[in-house]
Formats: sequence, structure tokens, C-alpha cells
Amino acid sequence: MKFSFYRVAFFSICMAVLLSSCGPSLSNITTDLIEQGRNDEAIARMKRALVLSPDTPEYLKLMAIAYYNKKQYEEAAKLLQQVLKLDDEDDQSAYYLAASYEAQRDYSKAIQYYRIYNELTFFGEYKEVVETRIKLLYRQQMELEAQRALQMEQQLDVAKIPANTIAILYFENKGQKAELNPLQKGLSEMLITDLSKVKALKVLERIRLQQLVEEMNLSETDIVDQKTAPRLGKLLGANRLVKGSFFDLTGDKINIDAFVAKARTGEIDASTNISGKVQDFFRMEKELVFKIIDQMKIKLTDEEREAIMEIPTENFFAFLQYSRGLDYEDQGMYTQAFESYSQAAAADPNFAQAKTSASSAKKSEQIVGTTSPTSSNDAKSSDQSQADQKQSDQKQGQQSTGTASKSSSATKTSTFNFVPPPPPPPTSYAGGGQGNIINDRIGNLLENINNTVNPGTGSQNTPPPTVIDPLKAPPLPPN
Repeated sequence: MKFSFYRVAFFSICMAVLLSSCGPSLSNITTDLIEQGRNDEAIARMKRALVLSPDTPEYLKLMAIAYYNKKQYEEAAKLLQQVLKLDDEDDQSAYYLAASYEAQRDYSKAIQYYRIYNELTFFGEYKEVVETRIKLLYRQQMELEAQRALQMEQQLDVAKIPANTIAILYFENKGQKAELNPLQKGLSEMLITDLSKVKALKVLERIRLQQLVEEMNLSETDIVDQKTAPRLGKLLGANRLVKGSFFDLTGDKINIDAFVAKARTGEIDASTNISGKVQDFFRMEKELVFKIIDQMKIKLTDEEREAIMEIPTENFFAFLQYSRGLDYEDQGMYTQAFESYSQAAAADPNFAQAKTSASSAKKSEQIVGTTSPTSSNDAKSSDQSQADQKQSDQKQGQQSTGTASKSSSATKTSTFNFVPPPPPPPTSYAGGGQGNIINDRIGNLLENINNTVNPGTGSQNTPPPTVIDPLKAPPLPPN
């Protein structure tokens, strides 16, 4: 009898263990509730579970996802921060945290955590989608910062701007060939790329300049005007400005002038001039860069000099199409940007940046939607369409930047039709890691964010709230 009792008890225990191992876990039950839209029930379950098992990453994450679905993004973000401290390789939590910050229009943190997600996940196709969204959000961030800079203009002090900061303004086309207009941005982009390889300099991004130009509604002559330069430098947070022009000479020759101006006074700090054949354009640009560096009395290392000498393409037509793609992308015309970048890549199959930009523009088009040209750009040759657009702007009394007018910017932000990208797959990591690699990275990123100061203020004073058109919906959560 006694033996029989123990045998029954043992059998009961085994069955209980077997059933518990075969039945759905608490996490699975909660996941099902979330998928059914029963987020309040999921939150209640997880709160009870956390009482018994505090600081369990999986429970915290599931509760955060439920809050995210309820659009309580601030609460979701707090929980997801805890998850990443406990499990620093949970890519799914990094993605949700980025999406939560994006929904709160904290673009800086959203970008940082999307980047962390891309470092953690193993799913390459989702990396590309997220990278494109980062690019779109970065434009939103730069637009917001441009508006804030204008709001805080009276507080800005150029004396507090770091001495090594430099901004490259767009070059003015003073020649008769409208087909060379895209070089206004293309040449600027090349100079930024090359000068960024000099460790002694901090070169500001072209997108920052583009957004500020659009907010200020500046014309192409305003950008290079000596009276405007000090204000631009102050708003950009640049101690020096590189500006210049180019024009075509007789035959196949081209001339480029460049000036380095002090932002505080607008006076010319250095100037240089170079001319040569169009087919030697890229060699000319390198010579221009070295002259600017030399006149600024900067000594280059052998590594820096070698890096600057790298040429992305030697096909002038390919670079011209690439430059046109930059302009289309600035206007939010991703369909046309994709076509221009693709033409550049077709002209030079070794032009890696053109291929990358074409892929990015295509994915941006998928997020934003197909864009329609604001003028007859597609119906006519590219050079003629540039001229027609400029004439159209002048007839309407609008100020044109020569590449992207304020009116086109307004059209861009008002016609965006953002759709959320496909949700990323479930986490590619099993979880449970207690390492400090990602925690350290997150800490450093947050420290950088918190230490960011408004250019020229030397403080973290925040201006009045500024509202810009956000992406219409944050990314969908993972399945």
C-alpha cells in the first residue's frame, strides 16, 4: 500500500512536469494575447509575473510591446531600456526602442537605436530597410535642428563655435551650360567627402546645410554672398565656410574658384583657382582640396593624403548623373533620384556610391511612395528641364536655390505618403546575455546625445517646441 502510494505520487509529479513542459509557457500565452490585440490583459499578466520574477527581460519586453501597441511610447521606452541593460543583445528590443523614440519625434535617439538594431540583427534584408529609414529620419532631424537654430539665433555666439569646424557651401554655376547645374551639389559633396578624411577638421554634413537653406528660403546667390556667409556660419555652427563657383571655358575646359571665409567676419581666409579639361575634373577637385588644406596650414599624414586621393569614378557623365540624383533626393523625388543614380551606375559599373545611393533611393521610394516630378523634368532632357524649372520659379516670383527651392521643399513635406516598413523578424538572438558590449555602446550614445549642445550657445538650452511633419506612422512592430 505504501509502495503504491509513492508510485502514484511519483507518477503524478512526472505527469505534472511533463504537462507543464508541453503546455504553453507564460511568455507564449502573453504573446498570443498581444497578437489578438488584448494588450491590457498582457500587461496585467506581466505585472503579476514580474512580482514573482523581477527583472526578467522577456516579461519586461512583452509588457513594453503591449504598451507600444497602446501607443504609450514613453512607458514602452522606459521598459525597453531596462531590457537592454539586462540583455544587451536583444535586437528586437533595440528595434522597439527606436520605434518608440521615433513615435515621440526624438529622432536622434531613434537613429541611434536603429543603428544598434542593425549591429545586432542577422537579417540582412531588414538591415537595408532600417538603414533607409535612418536616412529619412536624419533629414527630419536636420530640418528640426535648422528650425531650432533659427529660433535661437539671438542666443548663438560664433566665439563658442569650435575653431576646426568647416562647412562646404554649394558652388555657383556662372557658366552658360545649364546641364552643369548638378555640379553645384556634386562638387560640394566631393569636397565634404575628401575634407572629412582630415582628422584636424570637423566637416559639417551637406544635409544640414540643405535643410537650413530651405528653411531660410535662400537663393543660390544668397548662399555665396559675402554678407550672408557670417549668418550661415553662425546658424550651421561652422567657424569657416568654403564657397566658390565654376564656369565652362572655350572648348572642353572648366574653371573652378574656391574661397575659405571666416564665419565671424565673412572675410576671405584663403582662396584658390584651378582650371583644366572636363575629363580631368576629378584630378582638378583633388588639387583643389590640397590647395585649400595647404592654405589653411594643415599638415596631412601620409594616410590622410592617400585617402583623399581615392576617386569614386573617373566618368564625368556618371558623376553628373549622381549629382543630379542628390538634387532629386533633396526634393523628396526618390523615383527620379533612383533613375539618376541608376544611370550613373550604368555609365560606370565600378561607381560603388552610385549603386548604394540607387538602392537607398529605391527603398525610400517604397517607404515614401512613388513621387511625381514637380516640373517637366522627365519629359525633357535633364539639362533643359533644369533651365525650364528655373524660369518657372522666376515667373512665379519664387527664390530658387538653383537646385532645390523652398516651394519644392514645402511640396516635399506635404506630399510624403509614408508607410511603415515590413516588421523585422523575431529576435535573432536567443537572449539571456549579460555582457557589457552593447550596454557600453548604449551608454556612450546616450552620453553623446545628452552632451549635445546647440551650435554657438555652449549650453543645453532648449528653444520653444518645434513641429515638423513626422513619418506618418512608426514602423510596425516585429511579429
